[in-house]
Amino acid sequence: MSRIETAPERAARAIRNLIKSNGLGPGDSLPAQRELAATLGISRASLREALATLEAMGLIRVQAGKGAYIADPHDGLPRDDNQKRQAAQVYQFRLAIEPYVAGLAAQARTRDHLIALQRSIDDMQTAFEADDLITAANADTEFHEILLSASGNPLFAAAIFPAAQTIHENQMLPFANAAAIKAPLREHEQILRYVRDRNPSGARDAMHFHVLSAATRANIAFLRP
Repeated sequence: MSRIETAPERAARAIRNLIKSNGLGPGDSLPAQRELAATLGISRASLREALATLEAMGLIRVQAGKGAYIADPHDGLPRDDNQKRQAAQVYQFRLAIEPYVAGLAAQARTRDHLIALQRSIDDMQTAFEADDLITAANADTEFHEILLSASGNPLFAAAIFPAAQTIHENQMLPFANAAAIKAPLREHEQILRYVRDRNPSGARDAMHFHVLSAATRANIAFLRP
């Protein structure tokens, strides 16, 4: 299983490369959107999605009427009440489903699932080493999608599919926490360890911890059962 990268995600990577190649730092402005879209050869719609992706990851700030500028990675990510509410709802949804899915995967996984899960972890590690947060975020999402397949119950994937993009965007939020940016990698390794050992309770607990920890890293508070 391999997640297909979208045009806005490719654009987000191109913008990150532009930021690095031009030596832009916190507080520096990006070119105007019209100029940036022309430079990258993308539509304004794809550019807006790319900027939203980078903002969700805490890499830039976008201000209406003022444009986009490079964020300080240690400032965290300010969000309005609607954004916080939606993020909290996504974490509640994930907490209700993903630990149970991880437990099922520990019982039903195949050797191919284990190989794919390990590959996603390796891809995430390689992406971090290359400072490629877009690829790291995609590998993060892929890990969870593989677990859905490994659960052996296609209804879980069918239930999540309508909200898949929203969940993927939600999984980018913890990347704004520069101090703990590699924590998901360690947590994925722990989940895989229990799945490999066919330990359902361990996999459930590890996934429960992972989702709660991700919410904490994203500075999202929500009611927990």
